[in-house]
Amino acid sequence: MLKYSAVVASIFSLAGVVSACGSSEDNGGVAGGQGANNSGGTLNLGSNGPGTGGSQLGTDDRDGGTRMLSDEQVAAISDLACAGWTTEGEALPAVLQLVVDVSGSMERDAPGSNDSKWEVTRDALSSAIEELGAQTAVGVLYYPNQDTSASENARDIDACVNTDELVPIAPLGAANSAAREALQRSLTRANTGSGTPTHDAYQYALDNGMRVYQSSASKFMLLITDGQPTFAQSCIGTGNVDQPVPEQPIVEAIAPAAAEGIRTFVIGSPGSEENVSTGADARPWLSEAATAGGTATPGCTDAGPNFCHMDMTEEPDFAAALAEGLGEIAGQINTCTYAIPPAPKGEEIDLAKVNLIVSSGGESQLVLPDDMGNCGEGWQLNAEQQIVLCEDTCARVQADGGARVQLLFGCSSDEVEVPK
Repeated sequence: MLKYSAVVASIFSLAGVVSACGSSEDNGGVAGGQGANNSGGTLNLGSNGPGTGGSQLGTDDRDGGTRMLSDEQVAAISDLACAGWTTEGEALPAVLQLVVDVSGSMERDAPGSNDSKWEVTRDALSSAIEELGAQTAVGVLYYPNQDTSASENARDIDACVNTDELVPIAPLGAANSAAREALQRSLTRANTGSGTPTHDAYQYALDNGMRVYQSSASKFMLLITDGQPTFAQSCIGTGNVDQPVPEQPIVEAIAPAAAEGIRTFVIGSPGSEENVSTGADARPWLSEAATAGGTATPGCTDAGPNFCHMDMTEEPDFAAALAEGLGEIAGQINTCTYAIPPAPKGEEIDLAKVNLIVSSGGESQLVLPDDMGNCGEGWQLNAEQQIVLCEDTCARVQADGGARVQLLFGCSSDEVEVPK
């Protein structure tokens, strides 16, 4: 749900036109809300614009299609939402814990820029945080964010990670909120330099950031790093780039988080491509980490060359590549799940009479429920009676930064008459 610079990420609003046209006893428990004959897809109601007369929608038409709704047809469906009272709803929020490398190598120049890698990362994250939705909860830990020293013995994490500067996860709220300001201040205060205690930083952020935050929303970690870890867990290591430590324990820490439903994205900044000590390609472990975290890119292999993490090492313009990477993450953490708003006092929403319209760029489509189970196109109701866009519909909406999802309650599709 990140939005960066001038690029609009996949954040869309939900407007529900809701009315009590029945009781909760009328829906019969049918998933998707409009009968067992529904097979999902999108439906266009006519193509000749407004006029007199009407066109009845039948169940035979509810098997897909891409014809568009005119403004008049959208208005006609809206008018049929019985009493027509309206309410604004929102997509269910996501929880995002950032784990950001600010080690000494981040002070080096970024490809395609006069700024350092950290300055590029800082500015991209600043823009992203500024544009995130009010219900999104975000926290951040920078590492090491302090001076580090070598040790062959286990130490407390405070020896190599400035845990005092952890910004706890909190809903962002409105513009200029305390939560937003805290995140923005943390970006300006982060101290670059010293070694790379990736394992301790990830584990601390997971345990003391994500796992302590109570929420039923989808949860994600985002690890951004530009090189090999130089401290093993418990702050053991020299901190020198020519003496990296094994990475596999980090991968093994990410996998249990994924089993809990906490997915981990991995961005490999320039510098993460080579093991300085051996000259070997260092990207496979980052790829394995993304795979273990449940965020592997389609068609990837851990060994490359199409790595499973977001590899920025061969991009000529790091700033542009990072912006694109954050945009891709934005689309994936948007769950395409919507809470149905409550009905007015004394009324009930009839879940058997739900319409969903997607509008973008002056065009609109009616998206039909999918009661068949595979949910490619269309939408369904989940066990919590939330609206969930099917996979292909969700992907299409996420790819369109201007898309607006509108829910209308009160009339099933086969009851709607619209102008021809």
